[in-house]
Amino acid sequence: MLAYLLYPKFLGDDTFIHIGFIKDLAAGKGFSFAGTKTYGSTSPLWVILGAILTKLFFTPETAVRVLSSFFSFTTIYLLYIALANNKIERKIAFVAIVSLAFNSFFLRWALSGMEVSAAMSLLLLIYILFDEQKSKFNWYSGGLIFGLAILIRPEFLGFLFIFIVYSFFAFPDRWKDLFISALISFVFISGWLLFSYFYFGTIIPNTYLAKAGGSLFGLTFEHTVRTLKLFAAGNLPEIILVVLLLFAVIYYRKSNARNSKFITEYFAAIRKGRLLLPFLWVSGFYLFYILKDVTVISRYSLILVPFVILISATLFDRIRFYFSARIKLLFLSVYLSAAIVGYGLITFKVVKPASNEFVKGFQTTYKEMALIIKKDSGNRKTTVALTDVGIIGCYSGAKVYDFAGLVDDSRFKFKSSYDYVKTKKPDYIILRGGFKPDEIIPRKTNRTILFTKKIGGFGINDSLPRTVKLYKLFWK
Repeated sequence: MLAYLLYPKFLGDDTFIHIGFIKDLAAGKGFSFAGTKTYGSTSPLWVILGAILTKLFFTPETAVRVLSSFFSFTTIYLLYIALANNKIERKIAFVAIVSLAFNSFFLRWALSGMEVSAAMSLLLLIYILFDEQKSKFNWYSGGLIFGLAILIRPEFLGFLFIFIVYSFFAFPDRWKDLFISALISFVFISGWLLFSYFYFGTIIPNTYLAKAGGSLFGLTFEHTVRTLKLFAAGNLPEIILVVLLLFAVIYYRKSNARNSKFITEYFAAIRKGRLLLPFLWVSGFYLFYILKDVTVISRYSLILVPFVILISATLFDRIRFYFSARIKLLFLSVYLSAAIVGYGLITFKVVKPASNEFVKGFQTTYKEMALIIKKDSGNRKTTVALTDVGIIGCYSGAKVYDFAGLVDDSRFKFKSSYDYVKTKKPDYIILRGGFKPDEIIPRKTNRTILFTKKIGGFGINDSLPRTVKLYKLFWK
């Protein structure tokens, strides 16, 4: 409900890429975007679910919002189950749930039509199923969900390998269950890879080539700092709580000889609360993306927010007995205040203004240009080249040539966007700030500007205003 009140119209451009794939799949055109068969979605299961709902009940736009809404509610519920399984005191569990529900980035993406809330739900469900006290059936079910989850977000492949290594050493008496569970996962993964190879001609998504296809070690100071800032902003109450607890550990350790085992029990809580696996997932995720020098955006890292909450709340619960009722209440109040006030400030000072500007600027403007292309072309087959392909691909009726290569892997065969445009010869081209016409369009090509508009930034991390122009090209 908060997400609907705050972001009633927000849909990211990547949501419209999902919608484009869903439209084609529901129409019987297979996995394609604007009529082009391409491995342009790293979330094929999300596309399949959206296509099913589209065929049965909704428009594609409504279908993806219904899905993300359902999984947002499910994420809240599964976090509650995880906290209850760890026997967290109810007051602490309540504040932990509030922290997730008020999380600025969770609210932004909760109804966005993106697969982020589904990824959060599935990873929480996997964690709950793989509790060492559960049955073999739960382990095998977890393997099945792991296999399906990789078709929601590719990061699950990394989470699966971390889980296998962790479980191999943590549960030597369950190696058989681990083997069968992993085998189930790899059967699903192998099935999809075979389908991808024969259907798309590749097993590597375009998105990976565009965003993370460089060397493993590409670490830069600037992107590392940015990623750490995102981690701090996306987990603000938990960071404040853990810092307070660490100071309390140091204080009690020095001031009271009776509590000499305090710090030992503090770290033992990680093992007793079955928190080592979530800790490895969180650490592995950030380490991989920092080393790869990939720009981590909020919806990527949201998948791990419930586990940061679970780790922090469990640590607090395990050592609360060392505090007086007054100190415990103080810490709980600070935690709650950080969730409400801290996230409130981030939401209304940063996230909501950027999202509103995105809707008013990007979404509205690109829909206008899509309608101009559709009207100008007279519904004839036409082509358009641009960077942000989602809305244009959904509503213009044109085949899109993608400068980023997300929905057209042929882009990677060209050294520059200039060569790409010169070869493809699109009927229209959309350029935004940062692209100079003569650097993209061959000079002898006649052109006319059909639309131009100055709009705000494209998101939280790209807030500078820019001008977008729609050109019609006349090739000789």
